[in-house]
Amino acid sequence: MVRSVVLTACAALALGACSASMSLDDYAETMTASTEAYVVESQNLSYDYQSAVEDGVRAIVESGDDDAAAQATELMRRSTVEYLALLLDAMGRFVEQIDGLDAPADLAEDHDEYLAAVWSVYGAIPEAQDQVRSAESLEDIERAFTASTFADGQPRWTASCERLEVAIVEAGGSVDLRCVRTEPRP
Repeated sequence: MVRSVVLTACAALALGACSASMSLDDYAETMTASTEAYVVESQNLSYDYQSAVEDGVRAIVESGDDDAAAQATELMRRSTVEYLALLLDAMGRFVEQIDGLDAPADLAEDHDEYLAAVWSVYGAIPEAQDQVRSAESLEDIERAFTASTFADGQPRWTASCERLEVAIVEAGGSVDLRCVRTEPRP
């Protein structure tokens, strides 16, 4: 009987330890570090993508080939699909990191909303890739990319990020989730 009570108490302690949420400071620090790593990686991917497209199109135009428009379309299509694949990988690692966090109880709802927004954007990338792959012109590529669920989800991501950041600060934490990213790659 005593052994049963001791085992039950130990199991309760173990389960309680597993389900305990992070401290505010640990949560804010982890979110800031995870976000910073993702933002740096995604901005580098974006910069590399834009540079490759600009340099490639410039070379095609300078070549003076009769099929320059077709070459530019193919370059843009291939580069965009490649960029989205790399972004999918980076965002996947980010969302898995933050999905594994046990936010403090008073931040759980904001954390879950933020997480849902990120998962939504992440889940829309394959559809955007497919639309770009099947595009037949530069205009179709731009339209496929900008009119996608991927692009539509960005404002939701930003809004939920801002709400989470405010909630963390109001709870007494210090955080920078880089909700609005305007700075270029150095």
